[in-house]
Amino acid sequence: MLMLVFFAYINANAQVQNNGSIYVASGVSMYVAAGSYNFGNAPAATATFKNTTAYGKLLFESGVTANGASDSHYINGYASYNGSDPFLYPLGDGGFYAPVKIASGTATATDAAYYLANPAAVSAVLETTLTSISATEYWDIKGTASSATVSLTWRESSDVASITGNDINNVVVAGFNSATARWEELTSVVDFVSVLGGYSSITKGSVTATGVNLATYRYFTLAGKVDGCAPLIASSGNIKTWDGTSWSPSPPTLSDPVVIDGPYSGNLSCNSLVLNADISLANGQYLEIVYGCTGSGKVNMESEASIVQRSTTSTAPAIAMVKTTGLKRKLDYIYWGTPIAENFFSQLDNAIAEGQSTAGAFDQKYKYVTGAGGGWQSLTAITNGKGFITRVKQQAPFTDATTQARINLPLTGTANNGNVTVTVANNPASPNGGSSYELLANPYPSALDAARFLRANDLLDGTLYFWTAATASTGSGAGQYTQADYALWNLAGNVVTSPSSQLPTGKIASGQGFRVKALGTGSVSYTNCMRITNGNDNFFRMAAQDVQERDRFKLTMTADNGVFSQIQIGYFQEATMGYDRLYDAGRNSVSTSQLYSFIDTQKIAINTRPSFVVTDTVPLGVSKGSGDEGQFSISISNREGIFTQDVTVYLYDSEYGIYWDLAVSPYTFAIEAASQNDRFYVVYQMPDLNNGEVSQATATAYIKNGQLNVNSNRFLERVEVYDLAGRLIEVYDKLSGTQLTKPFNHEEAVYMAKIKLSNGAIADAKLINIK
Repeated sequence: MLMLVFFAYINANAQVQNNGSIYVASGVSMYVAAGSYNFGNAPAATATFKNTTAYGKLLFESGVTANGASDSHYINGYASYNGSDPFLYPLGDGGFYAPVKIASGTATATDAAYYLANPAAVSAVLETTLTSISATEYWDIKGTASSATVSLTWRESSDVASITGNDINNVVVAGFNSATARWEELTSVVDFVSVLGGYSSITKGSVTATGVNLATYRYFTLAGKVDGCAPLIASSGNIKTWDGTSWSPSPPTLSDPVVIDGPYSGNLSCNSLVLNADISLANGQYLEIVYGCTGSGKVNMESEASIVQRSTTSTAPAIAMVKTTGLKRKLDYIYWGTPIAENFFSQLDNAIAEGQSTAGAFDQKYKYVTGAGGGWQSLTAITNGKGFITRVKQQAPFTDATTQARINLPLTGTANNGNVTVTVANNPASPNGGSSYELLANPYPSALDAARFLRANDLLDGTLYFWTAATASTGSGAGQYTQADYALWNLAGNVVTSPSSQLPTGKIASGQGFRVKALGTGSVSYTNCMRITNGNDNFFRMAAQDVQERDRFKLTMTADNGVFSQIQIGYFQEATMGYDRLYDAGRNSVSTSQLYSFIDTQKIAINTRPSFVVTDTVPLGVSKGSGDEGQFSISISNREGIFTQDVTVYLYDSEYGIYWDLAVSPYTFAIEAASQNDRFYVVYQMPDLNNGEVSQATATAYIKNGQLNVNSNRFLERVEVYDLAGRLIEVYDKLSGTQLTKPFNHEEAVYMAKIKLSNGAIADAKLINIK
């Protein structure tokens, strides 16, 4: 039974603990002057008379905090904060805690309440940039600030996935404008770290709008924007003309139609474009057009320049572009895409190495066909949206295995614009095998946002694979590499193929081909909404910024013969222990030796798990090629989030009972079998060395180039080496430090080492001496 308490004006100072029920009637305020207001035990209720025209309110003075609100106890009604600093209003309704955070920037009070009700009751009219608004909730915020910051929150019941097409990037704040009588998109960004705590995901998070005029907008709700698309801005009708020297009557904006009557170079944004002369775009520059382009001129583009159009049905400009590869060797393969609309197959013969006069830099051209019986096939035509590969011909300067040079591919035609749809297929008999990995490509003369592309096409697995060969080819086939692999990118992060290799960043350059696993047979689409004006330096030879910091790290297995195999392990709130599309990635690799993790029995290169717990154990597997004998090392790098603080990452070698702190040094080992899938694990806590459970915990040894090497993360005391007959053949006593290197002049054989540490622990290690 709710207790009714009527307050004309009551001061509450210092700590306030509400363990009972409070009700504030219409036109009445309960005033918390200082300290904090703490929500007590459920099922207590805090409520006010709740009506958008008349209400009671719980008034918090500037500097007061509110703590402990939950789905069981919140303010069901109106709260007010009398300060300019950010305040989290502890609101809710119908069993849902739904706070809003407001920073008014003014000293006057701002009132707010949450309604678990359809905002269509306010209005069902949306401006054109919004696809939909919430059907379940809205907030009433009443204040006078002209430039407030408003953060709305959501939970699973908000069903943000439905209003955004399951794309968190499309979440915005919508405000109801009484002057236009419609819901309008406000300048918003999803909060990486939610005001609710933790990372924002599709089921829980917050989005913040800035510069909000509370005199214009009073009601607010969650909304989805047009698939991340920039709006189709109407023409101003004010034609801006470039005469080759200056603009008349003034420089253009996106709303202005433009006429180019003389040569122009540099960035240009316009509503429509008439080319009576050419435009030139250098690397990093862009042309952005809302609608179409006409005229006899063309756009001359360097490799990393961009053209972006918003309207999908408008005429695209003629272009002449030169795509430039990274440094290539003879017989290297290059993965390409389709930035122009016409079939430019014959133009591939115009490719020429920099500094050379002879064209025809490619001697072989292939496409890839997925499904049963799929594989590499000769290329005879270019298909928009599909990728293809070309091989570097053995002609100057590519006459040996070490010479490297860039290759220029000039292309002319009409820029691709609008929706591009291609068919994909997997192989049900081998769903994780190569015949299920499509070779696709960015079809536009601009960079493509990979996250938008993958989120919009759920027939694709959710990880992009970019080809990189770490060594030169040894033969004529695509598999004739001693070390080659695919760099990976998905929403959880990336892995690379060598210490100096390209870093995938989620921006796919024009003309870039990539592989991605098809989950079924059907079609996938590219749209103008995925095009961006930056990031076109990603023709897989960039050194750009990684995705935002999360709780994750990378493990890399290396060897002296060039082996480099990297994986990522991460902990994201939105992930599960199963395989998560967009967050986990299969180990699609052709390297001779590999490191991988597991989800069930599938080999994994990016393993993303739920929020971190110290008891988690991550199984690892390693494999080696027939020519990759000797020692391997596993190291840790790119530690982020909690792994830069108090969490220790151990590699547990179950064969020797060793827990190795990877922050101290890499772990070195040898394997005799072609693979070992039950030997290594990542753990985050080690059994107590004093209880006898792991007495040989923290040392390893190996023989390399006639040297015995011993490493430990505790001080060494004594090392004994035995042959397989049990004979003691070497003793190293009275040691100091954590490392030992000594000549080992004994025959090729297998030996055993007993390593005594300063804490009394004994570590055993198998040694393989190969000369």
